[in-house]
Amino acid sequence: MRTVFCNDCHLSDDIPKLVADELLGIQQLDMLKARYKQMRKCYDFSYAEWQKEFSDDLKPFNGYTDTTSVCIPILNPLFRKDFADKGAIGLDLPTWFNVQVDNIRIMLIAQDPLRNAKWYEECHDAIVSSPFGLHDATHRKSGSGGKMTDLLINGLIKKGFAIYLTDANKYFVHDREMSKTYAESRLKTYTDILQKELDLVRPNLCVCLGKKAKEVLDKCVVNAKSIVLPHLSGTARGAIVKKFPILEDIKATAENVANVYVDEIVESLNSRIMGLLGSIFGNKSQIESLKREIEQCQRNIKKGAAGY
Repeated sequence: MRTVFCNDCHLSDDIPKLVADELLGIQQLDMLKARYKQMRKCYDFSYAEWQKEFSDDLKPFNGYTDTTSVCIPILNPLFRKDFADKGAIGLDLPTWFNVQVDNIRIMLIAQDPLRNAKWYEECHDAIVSSPFGLHDATHRKSGSGGKMTDLLINGLIKKGFAIYLTDANKYFVHDREMSKTYAESRLKTYTDILQKELDLVRPNLCVCLGKKAKEVLDKCVVNAKSIVLPHLSGTARGAIVKKFPILEDIKATAENVANVYVDEIVESLNSRIMGLLGSIFGNKSQIESLKREIEQCQRNIKKGAAGY
């Protein structure tokens, strides 16, 4: 998986620049590139191995060892002013897996980069991680959202898909209530940033993890099908089981949750192809899009038969 995590592609330059331009300040572009490089290199590292890779500029807050607590100063004038007297500011760097020139792209959109004021009340920089902490091997093994999301992504990669992960609300601010109020006040800003991500990624399917993410996506111009699935976390298991009653029988383990999500996503992609079949009627661009997706599905079938 390390070789496909934030693999070299057009996003390697475009996404750090977008985050710098729109969120942290263009002055932080070099630091953002260094943070992405750090996450790629240390993808399979233990906490002990990670400690050797931290630098004076890129290290966890307050001497913590958690790789998800690396802080970067916010130099963007808008957000710097907004957060001047606030702590526990969360920011997840968008990440991607297995992005190739011609494979089908799935965009996973979560709600926000949750942080805990108990630990970060005194930190006034951005606490920079990745969605679900997937750059960190320990978080990927945890029983909460990290493990489920990691298994989901593995399942999708085995079918040949590319995955891009981001948050709809770009910053988490101190606590749930303050973040909710702030996100509402900056909805236009967050929507504009998500639109730029959509334009760069060009997904075939958008998967919103929770209704809040869908509310932001609905304000964008989306040239792809979108679906809503429950957020992937331990606290959302009730909503997940309600959405997929089969989990009552087979148990809502991380593995089973990931499998039903993979099946739902594949079914949504298949229905999109059928929808195109029903509406092409001589539309050249849709014919070409359908042709590419059918060819990719054929390649995926061959990969599945040969093993991964």
